[in-house]
Amino acid sequence: MVAPQAPATPTLRQILARVHMRLILFAVLMAGMTLTLTGVTVIRGYAARNLTLIAQTVSYTIEPALVFDDVDAAREGIAMVAASENVRSVEVHDPKGRLIAAWNRPDSGMIGGFAGVLDRLFWPNPVRAPVHHGRHVVAEVWVFGDAGGLGRYVLAGIMTALACLGLTVIATQMLARRLQRDVTNPLARIAEVAHAVRTDRQFDRRVPSADIHEVDQFARDFNALLDELDEWHAGIINENRILERQATRDPLTGLGNRAMFERELAATMQRADEADAAFAVIYVDVNRFKQVNDTYGHDAGDVMLVVIAARLRTALRSGDMAFRLGGDEFALILAPEVTRAEGDRLSAQIAASMTQPIMLPSGASIGSSLSIGSALYPEDSVDARALLRHADAAMYAAKARRNGSSGI
Repeated sequence: MVAPQAPATPTLRQILARVHMRLILFAVLMAGMTLTLTGVTVIRGYAARNLTLIAQTVSYTIEPALVFDDVDAAREGIAMVAASENVRSVEVHDPKGRLIAAWNRPDSGMIGGFAGVLDRLFWPNPVRAPVHHGRHVVAEVWVFGDAGGLGRYVLAGIMTALACLGLTVIATQMLARRLQRDVTNPLARIAEVAHAVRTDRQFDRRVPSADIHEVDQFARDFNALLDELDEWHAGIINENRILERQATRDPLTGLGNRAMFERELAATMQRADEADAAFAVIYVDVNRFKQVNDTYGHDAGDVMLVVIAARLRTALRSGDMAFRLGGDEFALILAPEVTRAEGDRLSAQIAASMTQPIMLPSGASIGSSLSIGSALYPEDSVDARALLRHADAAMYAAKARRNGSSGI
């Protein structure tokens, strides 16, 4: 039995195994730094509680001296309590904030300067304790901590951390370069393509091959999925276009249907309001259409409607729209910034275009005529329904005049 051939590219497990020792070293060093910081925090907590006790002890010690206004005795009491503790300085203030007495630990030169920096870092604010005499507060003790012991602990921790940092930098740089080249960059390219597909619908994007077997397999499967998504997306777009056309277009004439007319009417009203301009709606009805259907058949009637729709398109200006509302009824929307006189001229032009006979499939020719009514927005109405009723009434009035003049 032939053993399966190992993949040509190294696996992710193999890569991780090679850097296992580096990760352990990194984890150990990070643990050491964490312990150092934890120790500093714990020691500082103990020191803070100790300073509180010292402040209270100083308060009890100097209370008699302050009552008898003996500042020297107060200083001696402060030194007796604070000299043997981790205290940098002690100040006593009266209730108005004026300094009464103070004690400071002697400076130790350069080391003392460094300790002073640590003192201000770890103890930026003094620990305070009131001095009571009976029910009255006669003074307040301010105790500033000495971070000498804490500083020595921190200094040792810093030296250790610096040594660990050097090793960590070397290890992390080597690990980062390998992971970036073999893992991070391929995954970043996959994420980039996925983002482009999701946000910009760039289904033609593909992910390049990777050097790690698992990542490369993932990239190939991702590209195969993109192929399927590309085909599916193209099909959906095509179907949506067909459905949109079916939903908004008259299948016989190719003009917009009633649903599209209502949508475009609302949009045109909004544009007219924003531009403070007028637009016109024209209703068109084909005269004697039923007689053509009864005499020549429905095919002849369909031909008649198609020809009339084509002539309406020809008569329109740029920006105007034509619709078939159903049966032999048509509607036009004249783009904003039109006057009533321009609407009347276009109506007359449309009526004149119908004088040419229409040839039927049978070879016969028939004449056609239209009854046309129009309404101007906003002069006739600012309400869509009322505007349409106005145009419809004008169209039926024109039909009535025509019927009356022809004796029908």
